[in-house]
Amino acid sequence: MKKTMLLLTVMVFLVTWTAWAQAEGTVVRPRLVRTVTEYGVDFDTQEWTPVRTWSYSYENGYPVSVDRYEIDADNHVITSFSYVFDGDLPTERKSLDDDGNLLSVTEYHNGRVYNVIEEDEDRRNVLYYQYGNGDEYFTLVLRDERIRNTEDPEGVSDYSEEVDAISVTTENGLLVKTVNTGMYANWSDREEKEWLRFSGTYTAEYDEDGIAVLTSAVHRVGPSGVDGRYELTKADGVVTGGSCFIPEENDSWLETARFTFEYTDTETTPARYAQMINSFLMGTESSYYKYNWY
Repeated sequence: MKKTMLLLTVMVFLVTWTAWAQAEGTVVRPRLVRTVTEYGVDFDTQEWTPVRTWSYSYENGYPVSVDRYEIDADNHVITSFSYVFDGDLPTERKSLDDDGNLLSVTEYHNGRVYNVIEEDEDRRNVLYYQYGNGDEYFTLVLRDERIRNTEDPEGVSDYSEEVDAISVTTENGLLVKTVNTGMYANWSDREEKEWLRFSGTYTAEYDEDGIAVLTSAVHRVGPSGVDGRYELTKADGVVTGGSCFIPEENDSWLETARFTFEYTDTETTPARYAQMINSFLMGTESSYYKYNWY
């Protein structure tokens, strides 16, 4: 009887402790996504329907393939990645399309993106990353793009540069606030280079887990203020769903996208996890000045 009571007491303690620990985010570690689904609203029916999915496979904690499926077009865009590692950290990554064509080469220093090179017969685009804050988050990115002259393969028909300068505020290794400013220049071989400032200063604010909750901008000309916010659903220490909103008149908000997240069993760091979620909410697959998660 005493053994039974002791066993029951231990079981109750474990269940209670596990529930508390999960609520505190100490049992379930952040994990890498397996499938992410984006939803859009059907304006005729006002129902939310899937528009695309991303499906990932991994080796050594890094993605080796991603299948982006555009549901309306019934089209799969499959990208594969091959790595060179030094210990547990990557030093190089090659990205290839589903025909085996090279899309880009990424070089890493200390496991962090150092530059990204995209090149084909028409253009060469290089992103150079500079880090600060103890080498955790980049504070500057230089984009150098050269479009080749089709009549003179050795010449350049257009050349542009853009510099994003980012001030970064962190707490416990996670983002709290980022402010992006920068300049750009466009010219051809026959024109003098002229630097112009961005039209505004762009700010993102993050929650206690380093995940974006609000974006805003201050423009020299035109309206300034909040231009986006994000709502998250979290369970067992991970984000299960997210919604993106833009402001409308009369202090109302328009929901523009929804996401659901399914996970692998592969754990990752809280900082990398946050940037992974941000990459979907904030569209960082095409916005290089926000952090890359792999």
